[in-house]
Parts: sequence; C-alpha cells; structure tokens
Amino acid sequence: MRGTIRTTVMTICTLVITLFAASCSKDNDFSETQRNTEQALNNITGNYKGDLGAKYGITITVWPEINWSVDKNSTITVNDFPYQLLAKGVSKKSASSLYTTLVNEKQRTLKLYITTIQPQDNKVFFNLSSNFKFDITTANETYELIGAVSFNNKQFSSSYTMNNSEMQMQFTIYKLVKIDKAHATAIIQEDFDTPVSFYLTGYKK
Repeated sequence: MRGTIRTTVMTICTLVITLFAASCSKDNDFSETQRNTEQALNNITGNYKGDLGAKYGITITVWPEINWSVDKNSTITVNDFPYQLLAKGVSKKSASSLYTTLVNEKQRTLKLYITTIQPQDNKVFFNLSSNFKFDITTANETYELIGAVSFNNKQFSSSYTMNNSEMQMQFTIYKLVKIDKAHATAIIQEDFDTPVSFYLTGYKK
C-alpha cells in the first residue's frame, strides 16, 4: 500500500515538474521572440530620405527627395506626402468634385503604423496598418477621409535591410471613405475608382 502511494506521489511530482518545465520553455520562447522584435524595431528606428513612386493604371510617377522617420512606437511619419496624387484614382477628372478637392490638396504629413515585425537574417520584414486618415477642408465644409490600404495579398510587403540601412515600403489605396463627424456618417467615395499604389525606397540619413 505504501509502495503504491509512493509511486503515485512520484508520478504526480514528475508530471508537475514536466508541466512546469514546458511552461518555462514556452515563456522563454516568448521572451526571446519579444526581444528579437524589440531589437528589430530598434534597428529600423531613425530618419530616412528617398524617393516615392506612385502607380495608377499603367502610369508611374516618381516624387524625389521624400523624408520620413520611424520611431520606437512603431509610427512612420512621412513628411510632405503628396496627397494630390490620390486625384489620379478618380477617372472622371474635373467632372468630379472629389477630383477637384484632391488635386488641390497640399503636401503634408502622412502617418502609417507598423503592425507586425518579422526579423529574418539580414532583413526586417514588417506589415503596415490597413488604413490612414487625413482632414479635408473646402470652402463649404471640413471632413475626414480614410484611405483603405491593401498590400496586393502579400504579407510583409515592406522591409528594412540591415547591412545598407535601406527601407522599402509599398501599399495601395483602393478606397476612400468620407467621415462626417458632425452627422456621424461614413460614405464611400465612388468616384475614387482606380487604385493608386505607392512605393517608398530610401536610406537612413
């Protein structure tokens, strides 16, 4: 009887030790992944200068000398982003009030956010947020436009190469939504009917 009890106790102890070891192993794996992610974000943090390419239909426009920064909060701030290029997504041109509004937009800050990071060898791959927003002010009203972003079904379409400090980002605006906060409405802008793809390539300064 005592032998049976002793055996049972030893089995339970072995099981507890095994479960504890497995738990510690998982915790260690998680900690290691978190450390790698934090280190990867630290590597890409900084100020950049490069070129912006925009593609709409079969046309490509290059906007040189764009500056942007990446901070430790995973925020990418693009300075003097040419919002007027979004007018290229309106095929009706001057027959559309949206086209007129966009083509007259001034260059200003664009904010994007890194949502996922995947370090791999000499590169850091990352995903960007699926939308961005900016304010529009016309003679008659002020409202917010939200740009819906896609990545052409490609995960981790943006990257940073560590040995030469090069960053490449790409995203496509396929939809614009007008947000009227005063009336709590959200209206898809049907005139925006041509996706506009952006490509940012540059190096740390």
